[in-house]
Order: sequence, then C-alpha cells, then structure tokens
Amino acid sequence: MRVVLDTNVWISGWLWGGVPGQLIIMAKNQQITIFVSEGLLSELETTLGRVKLQSKIRSLGATVQILLAKTSELVKLCQETSVDVPQLRSAG
Repeated sequence: MRVVLDTNVWISGWLWGGVPGQLIIMAKNQQITIFVSEGLLSELETTLGRVKLQSKIRSLGATVQILLAKTSELVKLCQETSVDVPQLRSAG
C-alpha cells in the first residue's frame, strides 16, 4: 500500500508512538510504502526544530538530524505537482 503522511503524523509517530508510530513500523517492515516530497521533508525539519519539541526529542536520545535521516531511509521521494481543481458553483 502506498501512503503519504502529514507532518503531524510523522511528529506524533517519532515522538509518541501510537497509531502513527505503527505506520512507521509498517514502513520499516516494508508493509507500506510512504511517499514524501521535498516540501514535506522541509516542513518536517522546520517543525521538529521547534523549541517546544526539543526536550521530547532529547528524552528519546535523538536529534532533529537523526529523525530526518531515519525518515529519509523509510520513504520514497516524489515530485510535487499542482492540480487545478474547478470551482464548484453553489446551488440556487
């Protein structure tokens, strides 16, 4: 199965586990393939760098760089594309 995880799912999975953590484990076990774009990786780096997350990251014996490296090992990079979505007309 191919999936894309939101930045918040990555943060939750790496730092607190739970269901998001199970998705990371599934990727490690090659049960799912996670796709990311450069933009998502950049957003993940920025979010992991927030001051309010630093004590949690340290408590896990990790760093932002370690978590980004682990993420990069688990994912397949894909190109970002734009999609033109037509505007819906409201009824009546």
